[in-house]
Parts: sequence; structure tokens; C-alpha cells
Amino acid sequence: MPEIDVGETHVTCSTEDVSEGSPTVVDIDGTDVAIFYVNGDYQAIKNTCPHQGGPLADGKVENECVYCPWHGWEFDLESGEHAQGAATAETYDVHVEDNNIYVL
Repeated sequence: MPEIDVGETHVTCSTEDVSEGSPTVVDIDGTDVAIFYVNGDYQAIKNTCPHQGGPLADGKVENECVYCPWHGWEFDLESGEHAQGAATAETYDVHVEDNNIYVL
């Protein structure tokens, strides 16, 4: 499976493409990344649940966590940590400049 080169900065989309409750999925080096806007901050998380591969962008967001739509596993959008410590979803740093969202 391709991995994102964390040594690079990737322009992903515009801030206009992401709104509260409506994440955007972007492809970075062959990896689907979900960009969320929650409580005034942009968060980026790999769009694949580490449990069984569910698309996290399709899950509900509550209290800065995303719930996998397949089995309800809950992941913190900033750290990627599972609520009970069972697994960790990969997260990425985000930088916004001139209405562009960059994943680092």
C-alpha cells in the first residue's frame, strides 16, 4: 500500500471544499486522506479504518472524533487514537494558507 511522503508538503484542496459535517477525500501519493473541518480546525486522517478498512469520511463526527461507518469504531481526529486503545488511525498535520489546505 502506498504511503505518504511525510517529508513533503501536499496541496490537497481549498478551504471552500471542506465544511463542518462535509469532509473531502483527496488522493495523496496513492493514499486516500479525509480532510475534516471540526470546531474551527482542519484535521486530516487516513480514510481507511485500521479495523477492517471502512471509509472514515463516511462516518459521523462527534466531539472531535470520527466513527467508522462499518462497525462504529471511534477515532480521535487529531491523534488518530481509538477510544479504547485498540488501534490507531494514521493522522497528518494540516496547514492552511491563502485558502489552500496543505497536508504535511
